[in-house]
Amino acid sequence: MAEIALSSAVRSNLLALQNTSGFIDRTQNRLSTGLEVSSPIDDAIKFFQAKSLSNRATDLLERKDAIDQGVNALNTALKAADAMEDLVKQMKGVIDQARSGDKTQRTAYKTQLQDLGTQIEKLVNDASYQGLNLINSTGSKLAVRFSDKQDSKLEVNGVNFQISGFFKKEAGTAITHGDASKLLTGGLGFTAAIDSGYSLSKASEAALFNAAADKAINALDKTVSNLRSEAAKMAGNVAILQVRSNFTQEYSNVLESGSAQLTVADLNEEGANLLALQTRQQMGIQALSFAGQSEQAVLGLFR
Repeated sequence: MAEIALSSAVRSNLLALQNTSGFIDRTQNRLSTGLEVSSPIDDAIKFFQAKSLSNRATDLLERKDAIDQGVNALNTALKAADAMEDLVKQMKGVIDQARSGDKTQRTAYKTQLQDLGTQIEKLVNDASYQGLNLINSTGSKLAVRFSDKQDSKLEVNGVNFQISGFFKKEAGTAITHGDASKLLTGGLGFTAAIDSGYSLSKASEAALFNAAADKAINALDKTVSNLRSEAAKMAGNVAILQVRSNFTQEYSNVLESGSAQLTVADLNEEGANLLALQTRQQMGIQALSFAGQSEQAVLGLFR
C-alpha cells in the first residue's frame, strides 16, 4: 500500500500537536513528582549539581548519627559519675555514724563501707554504651568524626574509676590496691580495723579514731573533687558534640534546600502551563480539522 501523502498544512498541524502533547506529558510529570529536573535528560548540569548537594547532606546526616551516639556514650559516663558521687556521700555518712557507734555497730558499718566500695566497682564496670566504657580504663577512647576531613573530629580519653584509681588518699594521690575490703585500712586513713582496732571507751583511742575518720572524710572529699573534675571534662565534651550535632543538622538542611532550588518545580507555574498547553492542544485539533476540511473542499471540485 502506497504511503499516505499529507499536505503541508496537515503535516504542520500534526507536528504542532505532537510537540504540544510532549509538553503536556512533561508538565504533568513535573506536577506529579514536584520536580522540574528529575533526570539528566531534563538538565544535566542542574541534576548533577543537585545530586552532589544531596549526597553531601546524606553523608553529614550519617555523621550526625555518630555524633548523637557519642553524646549518649558520654551521658552514660556522666550518669554513672552522679551515682558514684551519691555512693561516696553514703560512705562519708557511715564513717560519721561510726564515730559514736559501739563495737557491734562499727562492725556493721565496716561491712556497709566495704559493700559501698564493691557497688562502686560494679557500677563502673556496668557503665558501658555499645561496648564502650569511658570510666573503667584510661585505655578506652571515644572518637567522633564530624566530616570527611581527617582532623575534623573529637577524641575523648577514658578515665580509670576502678577502686585503685578512683579513691584518693588525703593527699590526693590514688590508693594502690583494688580490694574493697582494704579501702579503710589501706587507703582512706584508718590504721586499724574500725570495729576492733580502736577502743572508743578510752579517750586517747577515741581521739585516734576521730583523727582517722577525719582523714577518711578528707580522702573521700578528694575523691569526689576528682570525680567532679573528670565529669566536668566529659560535660564539656558533651556540649561540644551537641553544638556540632545541631550545626550538622542545620548544614544538612541548607544543602538539601540548595538541591531543591535546582530541581523543584514551581507548581503554580506548571499548573498554569498545563492549562495553556491543553488550550493549545484543543486549538491544534481544531486547526487540523480545518486543514482536513480545506482538502475535502478541493476534492469536491473534481466531483
